[in-house]
Amino acid sequence: MELVKKALEALEQVKATDVKVYDMEKSSPFYDYIIVATANERQSNALIGYLKDGLKDSYEIRGIEGKKGGWLLVDLKSVVIHVFSSEQRDYYGFDKRLMGIKQIDVI
Repeated sequence: MELVKKALEALEQVKATDVKVYDMEKSSPFYDYIIVATANERQSNALIGYLKDGLKDSYEIRGIEGKKGGWLLVDLKSVVIHVFSSEQRDYYGFDKRLMGIKQIDVI
């Protein structure tokens, strides 16, 4: 959960909106949490920097995909972050795909 908190801090720093955390521990053998957020391209690129700085000593960033195109995916091993432009988030309906998965309050 510490990694989720650090990821949420980075998302807050870049002013990402509509942030949701899904608890995947009972639903996926590959990761424990999915974080979904909305941000523009500039905010998404800034997020990469915040994550690299904030996690470099404690956690591994396994991969970053989609730096352009409205959908950024950051693989932190047990946590996966999906940052969409508002248009792409609506288009893919990603939150609908996770309907029924337990959400964790981020406030």
